Amino acid sequence: MNEIILIELDDKTRERHLQETERWFEHVLTAQTAFEALLAKAIPAIQEPHIREALEKIQDASRDHHAYAKRLFTLIGRSPDTVLDRILGTTSAKLEEGLFVFQDMMGGAVGSWQYLHHLLLLNQQAMGAFAVAEQLGYSLGMKELVDIAFPTAHEKHIHQLLLQEYMLEMAPISILYKEDV
Repeated sequence: MNEIILIELDDKTRERHLQETERWFEHVLTAQTAFEALLAKAIPAIQEPHIREALEKIQDASRDHHAYAKRLFTLIGRSPDTVLDRILGTTSAKLEEGLFVFQDMMGGAVGSWQYLHHLLLLNQQAMGAFAVAEQLGYSLGMKELVDIAFPTAHEKHIHQLLLQEYMLEMAPISILYKEDV
C-alpha cells in the first residue's frame, strides 16, 4: 500500500522558496528576451524565404512565450522587473552574440548563417529555463506553473529542432562558399 506523506512548510520556508523561484523566473524572462532580441535582428538578414517565414512564425510564438514568462510571476504573487529584464536580455544577447561571432569566425563561418547558429544556442537557454520553471512548479505543488511551463518548453523544443535543421542545412553555404543564407 502506498502511503501519502504530506509535509507542511512554515511560512518562512515557503516565502524563501517563492523568492528563489522569483529569481529563477527573472532568468526565464531574461533568456526569453535575449532570444527575442536576436530573432528580431535575424529575420531581416535571412534571405532564404522558407527559413525567414519559419523564423517569423517562431517570432509570433515567442511573443506568447514572453507573455507566459511574465504570467509565471503572477502565479506566485510577484511582478517581473520588466525594465531590468529588458536591459539584461538585450545585454546578454549582445555579449553572447559577440562570443558566438568570435567562435564562428574561428571556424570559418560568415554572414547571416551566424544568426541561425546563435538563435539555436539562445533558444536552448530559454527552453531549459522554462523546463526548470516546470520542475519548480512540481516542487512547489503549483500545477498552474506546470500548465504554462511544460507546453512552452515543448513548443520551444520543436523550434529548437527547426533551428537546428536550418542551421545545419545552411552551414556549408556559410563555411564553404562564404555567402549569406
